[in-house]
Amino acid sequence: MLNALLSINWLAVLAASVLNFLLGGVWFMVLFKRQYAVALELDDAPDQKPGLLFIVGPFLCGLVTIATTAFLLRLLSISDLTDGLILGAIVGLGFIGATTVNIAINPKFPRPFFYSAINVPYFLIASLIASAVLVLMA
Repeated sequence: MLNALLSINWLAVLAASVLNFLLGGVWFMVLFKRQYAVALELDDAPDQKPGLLFIVGPFLCGLVTIATTAFLLRLLSISDLTDGLILGAIVGLGFIGATTVNIAINPKFPRPFFYSAINVPYFLIASLIASAVLVLMA
């Protein structure tokens, strides 16, 4: 296991993390901005400039998730793009997507399934892109 951890290509992790962050910006601030606000019942709230936590937090969470995916790719000796994409789908849906739905069904989320319908596809696509980058830059 230590060999897998030590053989991670951190440049690939960083590149995939930047792409993940940019996709999130486009997804939540452009493509689904209104729907995301509706899902959180914030559609009547005035637009606010995002704080530092809103910017740094998702980047760091993505970085950790992508580093974990890189570790799994190494641990499983995945070097084929197709197998990498399969792992990306498993991580995106099986781990991140399921956890997103689980968090959203908390009573504090006003529209949990609408929220999930916006977020889960993002996490799936982001995970597929990250896995592709990690395999191609290996």
